[in-house]
Amino acid sequence: MKFDKKLPLLVFRCVALGLGLGTLTLLGMEKIAVNEAAYLLALAVTCLAACSLGENSEKDKENK
Repeated sequence: MKFDKKLPLLVFRCVALGLGLGTLTLLGMEKIAVNEAAYLLALAVTCLAACSLGENSEKDKENK
């Protein structure tokens, strides 16, 4: 089975999108506190940062 190297980056982006949309929805329905929403959004930003690091490492490998 061939493994696509970009799949983990896509997964991190999807998780970040899901966390962001979920947080927005829960805040709109007033089912989550603002401090808990901040933790979820921080986790989403962390996923995006990991994705960015993965993209940069792929570009470095291509340049060598």
